Amino acid sequence: MKNILAFSGSNNPDSINEKLIQSVIQKYNDYDVRFIDLKVFDVPIYSQEIQSKGIPLPILDLYNIFQESEGFIIASPEHNGLPSAFLKNIIDWLSVITQRFFDNKPVLLLSTSPGATGARTHLALLANLVPLWGGQLKATYSLGSFQDNFDSSLKIISNDQELKALDDAMTLFTNKNVKPPMKNKEVVEAYFNAFAKGNQEEVLNIFHPNCYIVSVKEEERPKEQLHGIYRTREESKQFLKNIGSLFETKEFAVDTIVEAEGNLVIAKGRFSHLVKSTGKLFNSNWVQLCVVEDEKIKEYRFYEDSAALIEASYIEFA
Repeated sequence: MKNILAFSGSNNPDSINEKLIQSVIQKYNDYDVRFIDLKVFDVPIYSQEIQSKGIPLPILDLYNIFQESEGFIIASPEHNGLPSAFLKNIIDWLSVITQRFFDNKPVLLLSTSPGATGARTHLALLANLVPLWGGQLKATYSLGSFQDNFDSSLKIISNDQELKALDDAMTLFTNKNVKPPMKNKEVVEAYFNAFAKGNQEEVLNIFHPNCYIVSVKEEERPKEQLHGIYRTREESKQFLKNIGSLFETKEFAVDTIVEAEGNLVIAKGRFSHLVKSTGKLFNSNWVQLCVVEDEKIKEYRFYEDSAALIEASYIEFA
């Protein structure tokens, strides 16, 4: 890939996100990466009134630069869990020209912060928006604890593990033949799809080898008891077996799946199971919490209406 455009979404003259992106340009100097300082594109806060008088010339110039570029590396600071107002204003103006201003080109999202998460919370939000702006999101990378992991005198990342993670992200960004990693939400969606098809092998493969499963209550359980703790992918087989031995699923609906902080994915919905031992229906809303790691479900917690299960499992005697 040639003619890659790199910029920071910060208007801070001493921005650590700008330092991060400059270090990326320095590290990957074999690539044709051009840094552009968005601070020189001085434009007012977007309003329809100002737009009615014409799009500011700096935005037209920036849009032309975007058109000439073949890919984008963006380091975005996080302000209260969101991209900066400065970056959003630039995006608002570019989207006046066309909403798909990335023009179907690859995008790499970066972020850093003094905190341990490296501002990755808001990257999940940006990751969902990049396709709306016409970008092909290839990878994301967040550098946590900037002061501990960045050598400001050498202007480089000083943590070998972080350098490896950045290398992986850069490979995904530049190699057209490398499939981008699944989003955490997509991993959970794949789990539900496999579950709906009854594909037990695929369901098991989505669980991490060292997964930790909590079915309703976090306590040890007899082998054939459904509710309790299951450890490892091997024990997840028993989890699925226990579900199948107790219930015949009549309906299983997924209403919502959302990504949250720290690789957490939250889902909720409703189901209707026939309890095999009684012939009664067990109807319940449910909530599922998943922590995703390496495109696998590492931690899985499932909650349902236990009182409704007790009622459906009760046999009345004459």
